[in-house]
Amino acid sequence: MNYEEIVENIESRMGQFKSSGNVRIRKFLESVGSPHKKLKVIHVAGTNGKGSTVNFLKDVLKKDYSVGTFVSPHLITYRDRIKINDVEISEEEFVEISEFILKNEDVVEEKYGRLNLFEFLTIMSIIYFERKNVDIAIMEVGMGGRADSTNIFDKEKLISIITSISMDHMEYLGDTIEKIASEKAGIINENGLIVTTNKNPKVLKVLIDEAEEKHASLYYSYDLEKEILKSDLTGSEFKIKLDDWEDFLIKQIGEYQIENAIGAIYALYLLNKKNILKINIEDIKEGIKNSVWAGRMEIVSSDPLIILDGAHNFDGIKKLTESLENFKFKKLHLVMSVLSDKEHAKMLEEISKFTDRVIFVDLNYKRSSSTEDLIKEANSFGLDAEVMEIDKAIEFYKKIYKDGDLILMTGSLYFVSEARSKILNYDYSI
Repeated sequence: MNYEEIVENIESRMGQFKSSGNVRIRKFLESVGSPHKKLKVIHVAGTNGKGSTVNFLKDVLKKDYSVGTFVSPHLITYRDRIKINDVEISEEEFVEISEFILKNEDVVEEKYGRLNLFEFLTIMSIIYFERKNVDIAIMEVGMGGRADSTNIFDKEKLISIITSISMDHMEYLGDTIEKIASEKAGIINENGLIVTTNKNPKVLKVLIDEAEEKHASLYYSYDLEKEILKSDLTGSEFKIKLDDWEDFLIKQIGEYQIENAIGAIYALYLLNKKNILKINIEDIKEGIKNSVWAGRMEIVSSDPLIILDGAHNFDGIKKLTESLENFKFKKLHLVMSVLSDKEHAKMLEEISKFTDRVIFVDLNYKRSSSTEDLIKEANSFGLDAEVMEIDKAIEFYKKIYKDGDLILMTGSLYFVSEARSKILNYDYSI
């Protein structure tokens, strides 16, 4: 099979049911020698901030370690979900490991059904990391945690990180913040080490109860004394008290990235303090400073100024608007695409405080919201709204753009992925 045929096979598995207790993926991995038991894992769950946290960790650890990262969704191709340090899995290895999985899938298919899309990719990353003998595998939870395909590691886990938890994927995870938090808390393992960036009391109670039940040690990044010195379009400067006060600089813009960075810093600090890994504070500072995460508050053009942000739920949009308050711009020109299972009305209401117009992009993706419904919702919040393709939206705003303005494209990670590809190849002389 070639790469395109493999991708078609993988995508045909979208929507395939999960197996209770992850029995299907566990049985498959056992049948091929349990490669997951040969890894040392950092596990990252949460609603928002997972990808950025994974990236901060990787950019620190790659100086002295071989680091595998598994994230979702992909930005350009499925291959960019699976990387070692900064190099994504090759097409040849992607195909070869896929064929290996397909050849052995009959072990589970008859009794448990065939692997779903996320199980398939999780298995591929595990096999790849084990074959390449990575020192550390950083595994990002796809959705939830307790029933997620990545939640198969026990003694292999060095630490778990639970980033900001908010209302999202309610049809799968539950209709209250406590139910959703319980699913995320499912990655806490017996006698485990956990760092969380959450401060919502309802969320923390769920995490504390789970940690106590499993005799795990739970640390809170919000307990650290901190001071934000600067946060603007050039990045952020802040200091936090570990053993002593330490100054940090990040290039990633947006105040919410400080929260993600502190979560990663605290996890790395604890891993060093407990002699699990060797990481000095200067290496942490250097790695954090140079970390860049595509599609998250990313400046992709300076003239006109265009920022992409993967805020894809209400909590993400709220954090985005909190950052916008620190940016000095004259007028905000907004382009959005929102998935149907999100709180799109609340998202539009929040961002309507910063602009009077929105252009929606219809990606013809099966989970995309109806653009007619989005226009009605936008109008109800006083926004002029219309539908355009990405190129046409840029052309429209470029005609009315003035120095000091900001073009913001947000609302969906899938949209940001497509927009980024289009923008980086766009001729701004048009």
